Amino acid sequence: MRTTDLKDGGLRRLGPGILLGRVAAWSAGFLVTLLLGCWLFMEKSTLRDALVLGCAVVLAVLALSAWVLRRASGNPDPAMVYRALAARSSTTLEEGPKELPARLRSTSALLNGQALTFYGGVMALILPLALGVGTPTPTGKAAEIASAGVVVRVLPVVSVRDVVRDRHKNGSTYFCTVTVTLPPADGSGSGRRVDFRSEWSDPAEVGRPAYVAYAPDRPGLGAVGDDDRASVDRELTGRAMDNWWTGILGSLWLVLLAGLLLASFTGRRDQRFPRRLRGDERVLRAGISGYDGYGSGKARIRLSTSAGPMQLRVEVDNARYVDAVGGAEGHLVWVPDRNRHGGRKGPHRTGAVFISDAGWFIPGGIAPEDEEPVRAAVAEQHVPVAPSGEGRLLNLDAGWLLSIPNHLMNVLLLWTLGVLMLAVPVPSAAWRLVVGIACTVGLLAYGMYLVGKQDTVVRSRSGDRRDAAGSAA
Repeated sequence: MRTTDLKDGGLRRLGPGILLGRVAAWSAGFLVTLLLGCWLFMEKSTLRDALVLGCAVVLAVLALSAWVLRRASGNPDPAMVYRALAARSSTTLEEGPKELPARLRSTSALLNGQALTFYGGVMALILPLALGVGTPTPTGKAAEIASAGVVVRVLPVVSVRDVVRDRHKNGSTYFCTVTVTLPPADGSGSGRRVDFRSEWSDPAEVGRPAYVAYAPDRPGLGAVGDDDRASVDRELTGRAMDNWWTGILGSLWLVLLAGLLLASFTGRRDQRFPRRLRGDERVLRAGISGYDGYGSGKARIRLSTSAGPMQLRVEVDNARYVDAVGGAEGHLVWVPDRNRHGGRKGPHRTGAVFISDAGWFIPGGIAPEDEEPVRAAVAEQHVPVAPSGEGRLLNLDAGWLLSIPNHLMNVLLLWTLGVLMLAVPVPSAAWRLVVGIACTVGLLAYGMYLVGKQDTVVRSRSGDRRDAAGSAA
């Protein structure tokens, strides 16, 4: 077997999978952001149509490329991908205790990956719904008036009929059929009466002013109007979303971005493990023996050390680490005072890192109660720090394109095809709303199914470990 195959753990398409996965993840995050921004805030134009459709086409190409690469790699088992990532992250052969690397690199990859996954997941739910609800092209009377030389004037309401309250929206919203008199184009005569139906915040009344758009040279086209000038302008310019939907989706978008920034800042404060080793850290010889717990804040890797068992609390699925590098030997490294007052967890968790003999490392934290019993053993151990050299982060998410379930890849491919259909600038129709809702609901349902399935698997594995422990006792 060649050296490159050894570094990839025997999975020869791991390198292309990592590269395409990284490109696809960051590109998709940018594309869905650009697409939604154009859809919400740009007026109807050739540029908007090109940007929206272009983003959807690139998303579909990325999804199809990922699907083809997975098929070409034989849809490998996730555990095989994790072991291949561990082999790729190794800088040396495991030869027992040695010098520690001077620097631990790529420490922000885990936080960036988690933030990108969350952002992409939420945007994937919002985007098809926005495309389905919106109107890609001006249609009907508004489109005809806009193309015939439109003017907008404030005219008094002559009569009102067919007032219906919409109880599905917050606040007061009424649909009214309003009659106004259009002034004659030549300034003589009594003008022309026209009707239009629109939304009003309160029931329209005779004599109340209305914003009315019409074509002076072609009064036979009728008019469109509203009690809000922005609503009239949106109909004429062809903005895809009305102000109500733009406000709702825009607010969700801003809340999402603010939440990600807050999580990023607090997450970086929590990650107080040593990044540059100076030789004054506490070091304990350790090996990965298993895992305990599951779920947020409960994921722990069990370590067998020269001073007894310890636990390394990690931020991601600990079972994947054990599947990939269970039994690996290395050193547990931490600085007791490095995280005493930083991060949300404060003194309840000390930043630590497991550095394997192969050169990769796993960041996490240890509880203060785990530090006290090992003080004597730590005082007797000293491992020198190399004057140079870097340890590589064991990032099991780097191969996500090859390790996610096959069904999820198929769902993502269908999702991109649905978005591509909705991005085509054709007149609005009922099928658009159906496709948009189907994409959002289908993706949400499948995501909930995956979460439930993963929880069931973890509970089953936890039960198997307890049964095995009981049998051994």
